[in-house]
Amino acid sequence: MKPETFRKKEIIEITKHACDLLEMGLEDKFFNEIETLLISKIPFGKLKPMGEYLGKRGLKRPELYFDVLDKFFRKNLDYGYKEGLYNTEKMRMSAKEIQKSRVWGWRAGIVGLAFNEMSHDHSEEVVEKTREYILLSSHWSSSDTFADKTFNHMFRERFSYITSVLKEWAGDENDWIRNTAAFAVHAPVENKIINRTQFMELLIVLDMVMDDPAKNVQKKVAWTLKVVSKYYPDETYDFLEKWVKNNNKSTKWIIKNSLKYLDETRRKDLLKKIMDH
Repeated sequence: MKPETFRKKEIIEITKHACDLLEMGLEDKFFNEIETLLISKIPFGKLKPMGEYLGKRGLKRPELYFDVLDKFFRKNLDYGYKEGLYNTEKMRMSAKEIQKSRVWGWRAGIVGLAFNEMSHDHSEEVVEKTREYILLSSHWSSSDTFADKTFNHMFRERFSYITSVLKEWAGDENDWIRNTAAFAVHAPVENKIINRTQFMELLIVLDMVMDDPAKNVQKKVAWTLKVVSKYYPDETYDFLEKWVKNNNKSTKWIIKNSLKYLDETRRKDLLKKIMDH
């Protein structure tokens, strides 16, 4: 028998019931209810209401929900929807690596969405826990997902604070923390949360990783620059032009791989300047 699927209203109802059970002290039954959704045929994107609802309930009882989300992130729960990831030839990864990516990705997605809601009142603890889970998983899937899902409310409500966190992370000794810092810059731009002045301040985070030796970080810097160039082409061009004189191989690789959405004249100009140096 194939796993069921659920509509948004049903997802919220099941999650609400699970939270009611949790707050009655029935943690095992909470996980049983949640797993009903996880083993279904629901794509991860449609589980967004579950993560958001968990976080909203967590605002009222933060200690309880930080604890259960911690167990959720570490718990070996099944997840039913494969999202086409088993095309290993296309993904250029082994089946084992794809499974690992899938598991860490959906865990980070649900917890990250919950943390985004809880950050209204508990920003510092959200940042602390997010860092802990990135280090625990040490995987691109969770690092990227936390960067994309967790900080959006903080960018709206505590911009200076989250920017200072990302600057600190950009200088961290751990490459997955630096990876998260670099990737996180795209989210408030793509979601149109911040203005130009704030974007210019966030570029300082990317300044700190433009010559990063870790390939995973380089890839995220290049990807982020590609994305933000669609929204701030002039500012992104000026940022890249500032770096073309740097002879670091990592920097040159980042620039070459971040030009996709700039106009042809600017792409050619930057490539020529790289070659000249």
